[in-house]
Amino acid sequence: MDRSMLNHRTTQSERDRTRWVTGAGRYTADIAVPDALSATFLRSPHAHAEIVSIDIGTALAMPGVIAVLTGADCAEAGFGNFRGLMRYGADGPHPLIVPFRPVLAHERVRHVGEAVACVVATSESAALDASEAIAVTYRDLPAVIGIDAAGKADAPAIHPPAPGNLAFAHQAGDAAAVRAAFDAAASVVATAFGLPRLAPTTMELRGIIARYDEAAGIYHLITPHQGINEIRADLAAVLNVPEARISIELPDVGGGFGARSPAYPEHAALLLAARRTGRAVRWVASRSEAFMTDYYGRSTRLAGRLALDGAGRFTGLEITYETDLGAYITTVGAFVNVHNPLMSGGGTYGIPAIALNFRQYFTNTGPIGPYRGAGRPDVALLIERLVDRAATALGADQLELRRLNAIPRAAFPYRTVLGSTYDSADYSALIDAVHRASAWDGFAARRKEAQARGRLRGRGVALFTEIAGGGAATRDEARVVLGVTGGRAIARIETVTGGSGQSQAETYAFILAERLGMDPADIELAASPAHSTLNGGGSIGSRSTLSAGSAIADAGDQLRRHLLAAAGLRANAPPAELVMAEGAICRSDGSVVLTLAEAIASTDAPLDVVGAVPVSSSFPSGCHVAEVEIDPQTGLAVLVSYFAIDDSGVVLNPIVAEGQIHGGIVQGLGEVFGEAMQYDETGQILTGSFMDYTMPRAADVPNFVTEDRPTASPNNPLGVKGLGEAGTTGALAAAANAFADALAMVGAELPAFPCTAHSIWRSIRAAASG
Repeated sequence: MDRSMLNHRTTQSERDRTRWVTGAGRYTADIAVPDALSATFLRSPHAHAEIVSIDIGTALAMPGVIAVLTGADCAEAGFGNFRGLMRYGADGPHPLIVPFRPVLAHERVRHVGEAVACVVATSESAALDASEAIAVTYRDLPAVIGIDAAGKADAPAIHPPAPGNLAFAHQAGDAAAVRAAFDAAASVVATAFGLPRLAPTTMELRGIIARYDEAAGIYHLITPHQGINEIRADLAAVLNVPEARISIELPDVGGGFGARSPAYPEHAALLLAARRTGRAVRWVASRSEAFMTDYYGRSTRLAGRLALDGAGRFTGLEITYETDLGAYITTVGAFVNVHNPLMSGGGTYGIPAIALNFRQYFTNTGPIGPYRGAGRPDVALLIERLVDRAATALGADQLELRRLNAIPRAAFPYRTVLGSTYDSADYSALIDAVHRASAWDGFAARRKEAQARGRLRGRGVALFTEIAGGGAATRDEARVVLGVTGGRAIARIETVTGGSGQSQAETYAFILAERLGMDPADIELAASPAHSTLNGGGSIGSRSTLSAGSAIADAGDQLRRHLLAAAGLRANAPPAELVMAEGAICRSDGSVVLTLAEAIASTDAPLDVVGAVPVSSSFPSGCHVAEVEIDPQTGLAVLVSYFAIDDSGVVLNPIVAEGQIHGGIVQGLGEVFGEAMQYDETGQILTGSFMDYTMPRAADVPNFVTEDRPTASPNNPLGVKGLGEAGTTGALAAAANAFADALAMVGAELPAFPCTAHSIWRSIRAAASG
């Protein structure tokens, strides 16, 4: 989308896209650091074992080796614990347990790939050779793999403070009201499933360049992240220093998905190495290391029951939501699997009684963290599977049953029984739009035609909502500085968000340009600069435009008022009678009072303002329909069509918004069709490469049909809602329902996720054998 006003001058985001597709991106691995040392990590081959001894003598004596760090060095450095945030259950019977997580394993290892030692040498090859010379003696301990194993009475304890490996338990909602609803129900449907652990598999591997300024006592990092405030706070907790002593530079980021937002042990290890050696130290993960140690997504198990009255209205919902946290707590890995499901725990339906039961466990696997959707797709899938089961039991049309129970537009803002307030929506309009776009009434003919070709055709729908925005900060801030260069008005925006392909610079420029009458090409974004002390969250939780964008709008409004007041004195006219457009301040008749550059140059005060807005949330929604075809002889499934009707509030940058929806859909489909981190009973990873871990490819998905049916959010001045994760939330449920619908034609059940050809074939064969 081109909003440039003069000769199609390119915006910052357009220039960035050109850099990225021509190979000119500046990622961590591309940054040259003269005389930097190289680091490698010796990692545990065991899922659970005591460390009996570590002998680093031979490694230290090898050519080029400068230092070898172990857990003892981290303990000597006085490292603290990684943060684990949770705002629920603190007064309950089982609040969140956050055991100590060492930067380098000390006394015990708890998952395959956990870092045991960090070797620093003059070259990567020297560091790798030395890491192989470290002699570690382990004493094997039984591994705990999976929720069922973790909860057994005789399961080995992974952390002594967590008996039974239970990290957290919490009940929410009104259990008594739910019991009454089920007692009075005309019908009840139930479902249960597990969502496997997912590897984030970013295009760019994690990379770190660390320095330490001894004179100033400042730690310096160059590393990809999704916003400076979270990662800086994480590292301050581990390093036991004030945040002001940590400077983090943001290069280009080749994929985020939530996995880039928290700090990792490797960040702290390299900072310690830089401090010990007095030199810059760099490390770039291998793909194998990424599969072992990048914070995973999902790893949840859900069960639910839905009560209906005689008219088909939903009267009660009961949800059990369990999470396999892995070996350690990450900053928000536990939190997002409670907060996000709670905020949209009733979906798009006005269910009067809801109860949720949360349980989270430690296992001997890598830790989970936030991953695109972060609990929202999980609970949306549960609700939408229950609604489809209800439609089947009642013989009702899937869309019409959803329409009957959907919250009406007139009820917004809508306070749910779980305590969240949905801002705005028109679910009936979404249903109408997807009914038309998907040729809903023609499905029977399409299914019949597929049967003639020996295929099972299924259709799935998801009517969903999810929370977007919010966060730990009390307000979001953005700085805007105006200046003049070469006779043109220019602006610099500073935010604490860090983009990874969302074209934030362009969208933010559109927001500011509209208020000041500027060319967006003259507006630059400094995303999450290392020196920033602004409040706010990062590019997480589908919040960037809602939060930073609204703060930019506030800053723009402040500057607009100032400049119009100054121009009003010049024109002897009330500021309300002046307009700012196309680089000038004009009277209502179009005559120019001042160019914007002249107005900026003539002001006495520096045009440097911080815009701020209270942290707020929004509830994007959508109605998605997927159709699949299955070959019953082989189990091979093909997605033949996909329709996404979304309410993302006011859309400021339609092309970028569509790209975000597309990307989210593909990640949701990947989870249904093939993605899963799998382990054997000893905790060894079975899917640790792209030879084993199935990623969706372009040929696996059809051309999507996407449409906007926006309702403006009243919760922010722009009227926007989050959209970065909606595609994933809708796709997971819609595709799963499509698989279930196709398999029902032959009496087969939806297999465990992912729905691979083999698992589908087995389900069909099981149904055929009775």
